[in-house]
Amino acid sequence: MTEGSETNPDVVGRDRLQDVSYDPFGLMPRDLPPHPRVLLTRERLARTKRLIRERKWARTAMDRLIASARSLSGLPDTLPVPADPRLNAEIIRHALHNGLAHLLTGRARYRNSALAAFRLLAVAYLQWPILPDGARAYAYSLADTRMTVEIGQTYDLLAAAGLDGRDDGLFRELLAGTRQTFHAQPHRTCGNHNTWGLVAGLSVAIAAGDRQWVHDALYGCDGGGGWRYGLVHQLRHDILSDGLQWERGPGYHFYTLMGLVEMAWMLRNVGVDIWHVKPPTATDSDGQDLHRAYGPEGETKCLKAAFDAPLYATFANRDLSLLHDSGLANLRGVWVWGPIYELAYEAYRDPRYAWVLNVVDREYPEREHRGLPMSLHASRGVADFVRLNRVNFRAGRFSLTRDCAFSLTGRHVHGCTLFATTGQALLRAGRPDEMAPAAYMFWGPHSAGHQSPASLHVDLHAQGRRLTDAPRSGGYEDSLHLTWVRTTIAHNTVTVDERAMFPCDQESESIWEADSWRERPSDGTLELFQPEGPFKAVRASNANVYPDVRLDRTVILGRRYVLDVFRVLSSDEHLYDWAMHCLGRACVPAEARETQLGERRGYRHFSNARELPGTARDVTLEWAFEGRTTHAQLVVPAGGRVVLAEDPDGSKGQNLGELRLCWPRSTVVVRARGRSVLFASLWQWAPRVEPQACLRRVEGGPDEDVSLEVSGDTAVTTFRLPMRPPVVRVIR
Repeated sequence: MTEGSETNPDVVGRDRLQDVSYDPFGLMPRDLPPHPRVLLTRERLARTKRLIRERKWARTAMDRLIASARSLSGLPDTLPVPADPRLNAEIIRHALHNGLAHLLTGRARYRNSALAAFRLLAVAYLQWPILPDGARAYAYSLADTRMTVEIGQTYDLLAAAGLDGRDDGLFRELLAGTRQTFHAQPHRTCGNHNTWGLVAGLSVAIAAGDRQWVHDALYGCDGGGGWRYGLVHQLRHDILSDGLQWERGPGYHFYTLMGLVEMAWMLRNVGVDIWHVKPPTATDSDGQDLHRAYGPEGETKCLKAAFDAPLYATFANRDLSLLHDSGLANLRGVWVWGPIYELAYEAYRDPRYAWVLNVVDREYPEREHRGLPMSLHASRGVADFVRLNRVNFRAGRFSLTRDCAFSLTGRHVHGCTLFATTGQALLRAGRPDEMAPAAYMFWGPHSAGHQSPASLHVDLHAQGRRLTDAPRSGGYEDSLHLTWVRTTIAHNTVTVDERAMFPCDQESESIWEADSWRERPSDGTLELFQPEGPFKAVRASNANVYPDVRLDRTVILGRRYVLDVFRVLSSDEHLYDWAMHCLGRACVPAEARETQLGERRGYRHFSNARELPGTARDVTLEWAFEGRTTHAQLVVPAGGRVVLAEDPDGSKGQNLGELRLCWPRSTVVVRARGRSVLFASLWQWAPRVEPQACLRRVEGGPDEDVSLEVSGDTAVTTFRLPMRPPVVRVIR
């Protein structure tokens, strides 16, 4: 048996994996302490009472808890069938908050109210019919998973004060009943839904004191409908070796991390330290893996990397690329996932985490509950104050100017960052500050349903704001999500024959696509990461997303401009659309004529399309936005067309932490037909109208070395981009 496969059910065997004595990583608690032990412990309860006496913020939080405990005017006689999710959430939250209020105050009124609400839910839950898949009739959703978490927390709080036999029997029957829904939850492997399913299972397991259920959540189990991966798999495989979550969207990284923190918190309450455990990286599949990011072999991982990596995934003003289903526009928005960095700081004492918390506190001066950190304003923040030891963090310190390695494969060098496993890089010019220009490129695989078909997508950033953008939508129910966000033309890359990249090329009615479902890789390849010198460069290619087409892109970042060279190579003739979606309104020449970009997915959503006249190979464009100008000088392939168009309105999209409303957005499309094509462009930004540099000469073709000559205010720089080897040379 190899170290990397010792939790593989096909190697170890499922019976052995589910044996409570099987604990190769030392994660099973020896003895469960007395109640409470889920939301808090006896020691934490005493500390919280002391904080309420001594700290104003804790008294404010306690007042908020009491207000919530008293907010429900009355309970119904019964809960309806089919179940009402909103009402269920109110009932369990009422029970939880009153149970906690009782332990903190000792007042019987809160305990009586908690018992009444919990009895009501328990009776209804056990009477709801069981569906064919084994779930209760309220059916599975993430909201129901959260309710199960709170069922475990509430029982634990009530049991801490003692329960009579009748109530205890009813409530333990409720806990047992939640196992049916746990097993019926259809997401069983690598995804964030399973993360939260495990949180729910562990909450009930620790509350009930059932060691087998605890083991199931840690190492996986067979619930009758198939094998369910446990927490061990998530730590070894699903936090990638560069620290980011495998679904590759910052919002889903933090949503998953929120669940991992919940489990780390509960396990520490029973004497298990997940914060510092270092299991070996996964080196092969546990049978049903959704992604292929294994290794490096012989290395170990730690949960800490998941807190470190996002700090290096931002532009200098803490903006993040909105590629894929992120929803997180700026790092300051992490508070919506609750006290994750507060708890990480207590575990690791890393001053970088204090820096994040200070950023959030400083940049949200207006808040509903003054004196409380923003994390306690999150949707479940009323009870979360019992987890905190402090709300002021004075030792915050973080800088993008300091070189470092993070996790196993993450590198931060000369202000530039490489996420080698995720498949993305950020170039930051000079000494990174909020005004410094930067470029982001993604070449990773399309391995998750939350991703968009956008290999080699690029985002540009300068003067403290976005210059280009990824598509936004109003959520998964938004009609634009399928026919716009899930198309390639909506992104800053090349579309071939007006079709989205694999695996979204079949134009199905599903917004969820991943390459593993088609049993074919979509991975791109990093060709170059060059952070040294006055000009930074990154180059990546992809030959897996369009049949018989190789996409190859090089981005060179200087202090005053960005060069973008996109090679497209094929043995057959195709229609190529190179697109960049820019913030602001394009300055459309008066002589441009109205045109149409077609009715295919993505294309149909453009409006006010105008084609530039003539066949000039050199075109200069401008976008006006917030009193500043973005300049683009395009080298158009022979016979190519240049079209300017407005994007559909995405201003209502949920983008957490956004510094300012980034709208409107308009696009330039350079359309060319041929076998192999070269697209080249020079990008600048300034408060003044006149650009500072000029792309004077481009020599070479898509399948050969390319030379570009750029003239600035006082100098001329020549760049040589060879086909092989990939290093970019600057010839002055």
